[in-house]
Amino acid sequence: MDGDLDDFDRRLGERLKALRTKRGLSLADVAAEIGVSYQQMQKYEAGQNSLSVKRMLRIADLLVVDPHVILKSVFRESCEDGLYRLQPFQRTGERHRILKAYFSLPEDIRLAVWHLVEEVHGQMNRKP
Repeated sequence: MDGDLDDFDRRLGERLKALRTKRGLSLADVAAEIGVSYQQMQKYEAGQNSLSVKRMLRIADLLVVDPHVILKSVFRESCEDGLYRLQPFQRTGERHRILKAYFSLPEDIRLAVWHLVEEVHGQMNRKP
């Protein structure tokens, strides 16, 4: 079982490194942002140390990627990039920005936006 965990840590580290470099962030940037040393972050990416869920979530937030995307790609047998299966707006982090903006709205405006979206969605799904 430890071999499986070591392999998981290695694949997770590879995935995080690929996402980090794709976003143009340095190892030092990510380490500082999540509150660990450069060496510790280096060990995470090398699969030498296991990441806590809390740290993985902080890294995912920093990289503007859904943690499920990271984990799904780590669990997959192939090393295909799971980001390419997502809609373009998800790859660019629009989903994250929309949610952040939506939840920063006052509740009455948020509810009005919600009802508007439901109405538009309902109209699009009605059969002629």
